[in-house]
Amino acid sequence: MPEEKESILKRIQKLLKMSEDNGASENEAMLAAKKAQELLSEHNLSRSDIKDDTEVEPIEKESFDVERDNWRGWIQSATAKLYFCQMYTSTGVDEKYRRVKQATFVGRKSNRIVAKSMCDYFINTVIRLADKEFETVPGSKSEINRMKQAFKLGCATRLSKRIKEKWLELVPDYKGIENPDGLPMLYKNEQKAISEWLKTQGVRIVSKKSSMNIRDRAAYHNGQAKGNGIGLDTQVNNATRSRMLAR
Repeated sequence: MPEEKESILKRIQKLLKMSEDNGASENEAMLAAKKAQELLSEHNLSRSDIKDDTEVEPIEKESFDVERDNWRGWIQSATAKLYFCQMYTSTGVDEKYRRVKQATFVGRKSNRIVAKSMCDYFINTVIRLADKEFETVPGSKSEINRMKQAFKLGCATRLSKRIKEKWLELVPDYKGIENPDGLPMLYKNEQKAISEWLKTQGVRIVSKKSSMNIRDRAAYHNGQAKGNGIGLDTQVNNATRSRMLAR
């Protein structure tokens, strides 16, 4: 119904504006942007359907230094895709001319807010679980570090796979003559916009298969088991939820 669609579009507009409100907390901004994305996907709408006196958010990039652990990159890549962004890594030089690894998120600001916040949540959870797992385990520092690293690899492997599975669940089958790959309009348009932006910037992303050296199988499998229990949504209190999701 036209009136119902208009109501949904107005709600999405409101949520997107709230996600960019400087007075909102990081958690509130993330929740608003996340809910707007869910509504767009649920109703098979595109950003171009949202028309008001505000310009559509441009595609931009945001880079930051990251640790060199491969498992962090697996989580970041899967999470970026889930929230309509593209993530790639590169090597840069800091102010002291040291080589550092950088992660770059490409996408709209509201999408990057959610993707970055969720990545921090996932990575910090993996680290917290690993610390807790080995806080009472006997052994030398090197032995504990070896087991802890294997645990993190297992946990991140399972978690990133679950994030990818969630993306597949959120992308219903819309196959047709004009949409042979089956992506909803929102996903299709966002991927196209990001690909075009990367092309104009001269950025060519090359896929690499990262190696994984598992030095403790028991710790790795325990990490996988714990990765099954990590929630795929951050926690917010009821007051914040009711405020941000109010119609």
